[in-house]
Order: sequence, then C-alpha cells, then structure tokens
Amino acid sequence: MNESEELKTFCKCLLGILTFVICFCMSFQNHKPKCYITDLFVPALNTYPNSSTTTTRANTFIFFDLKLENVMPFNGLRYDNVNLTFSYNYGGYRSTLFLPIARHTVPGFYQGVRKTAHKRDVTTTRGVPWGDAFAAVSNGSTAVFRVDLATNVKSKQYFWYAKKQRLAVRGIVEVGSAGLKENKAAIRLR
Repeated sequence: MNESEELKTFCKCLLGILTFVICFCMSFQNHKPKCYITDLFVPALNTYPNSSTTTTRANTFIFFDLKLENVMPFNGLRYDNVNLTFSYNYGGYRSTLFLPIARHTVPGFYQGVRKTAHKRDVTTTRGVPWGDAFAAVSNGSTAVFRVDLATNVKSKQYFWYAKKQRLAVRGIVEVGSAGLKENKAAIRLR
C-alpha cells in the first residue's frame, strides 16, 4: 500500500469511529413524547336535526383519539398507565373554572423508535351541565373542554431502561354544534 491509500483507510476508520461515538452518546438523550388530541366527539352536543341526541341527553360519552409521538431517534419508550382527565369549562372561555367530568386509563405499553401510537377509546361522563353546554353550542358558540394527561415514561437504551420521567400535560379543546372538535388540526397537549 502506498501512503495515500493508507491515509484514506485511516480517515475511513476514524470517520467510522467518530460516527459510532456520536450515535452512542446521542442514544442517552431523553426527550418526552409529543402528545395530541386528534379527534374528540361529544354526541350529546350534536344539534343537527337528524341526530338522535337532540331529544335526549342520554348519550353522555366522549369519544377521543389520543396521538403519542416518540421523537427520539435511537430509543424506544415504555409508558406506565396513561391517565386522562376530561374537564368541562362552565365559566366561559376565559374562565379557569373546570369541572372534572370523566377519567380514563389507557393501559401501559411500549412504543418503538420514532413510532406514533393512536389510542382511540370512549369514556363515560358524570356531572356535566348538559343544558348549559347544549345551549352554548346551539347559539353558535363552543363548549370548552380540557384534557389532562399524566403518566410516567422511561426510555429503552440498548439493553436497559433509563430512570422514569413524569409526564403531565394538558390542552384545551373546543367542541362545536356537531359535537366535534372545532379545530381541524390536532391539539397539542403541553
């Protein structure tokens, strides 16, 4: 081998080692997942004439789609049970008066590297002032709900799991006269 070939081989080896070291160090970075409410449907607030809920408020369910994004490029995530609390704002949009109306638990699960998980489910509500909420959406306004999410998350680093991190986020969701989330974009829980 001449000197130029030896130099090329040395540079390739050095580049490979540096790439490995950088990737290895980056795998120890922990980032919490991004959480979104992509869909929310409250049948009791559907004001359309062909709706079966216009004559009765018996359908006191909330249908939701929770989206969880693992943004880490090298680590999977292990979630403990994901606890959701749905609250109704009974004091107007600018008010901070929220009445807890439903609690729901999504069983813990593992999420792979750069994967997105959708948890679609339904929960039963209690204590919602349906008359006030229905009147608000009937007048062209919106009913305001808050979604709180709380869980513990730990990242998988090679063959072991890192220390658990607490994840507690919330978001405001406005529901219109169709009983659906007003904002078409997903609502980020922060």
